Amino acid sequence: MISFFFCFFSVFGQRTLRGKTIDQFSESAIGITIFDKDTIKIGQTDLNGYFQIKLPKETNKLIFAGVGYEWAVVTVPSECENLEIILFLASTYDFMSPRKVDRLRQKEFEKLTELHYQAYKKGIFETEKPCVIRKFEPNWPK
Repeated sequence: MISFFFCFFSVFGQRTLRGKTIDQFSESAIGITIFDKDTIKIGQTDLNGYFQIKLPKETNKLIFAGVGYEWAVVTVPSECENLEIILFLASTYDFMSPRKVDRLRQKEFEKLTELHYQAYKKGIFETEKPCVIRKFEPNWPK
């Protein structure tokens, strides 16, 4: 009976995640809305970019979206409890083909690990490397 009780709560349990969002210039990203994979709002960052959310155990994808920022879709491993997210400012690219814009965006995206390390050295982030998994998503698929 006791093992059934623990199995029941582990299946339907939630985990608490906390973290911070910044932009690529190491400034706090405020008012960022956090959605689950089904685009249901589950949280928002405060005026310093910090957040704390409760996430169902079966959910491992999150979307971070805010006015003036590109959306960040991240996969959260089960052992990850402190999320440190860097958001890129949304830009307008005049007189460029969509493929060239994606190449420029991907070039910025490839700097993500270095930007995270710089934020760690400045004391903004707590860890040297991000615990979330993030892939580049082109606006113009091939």
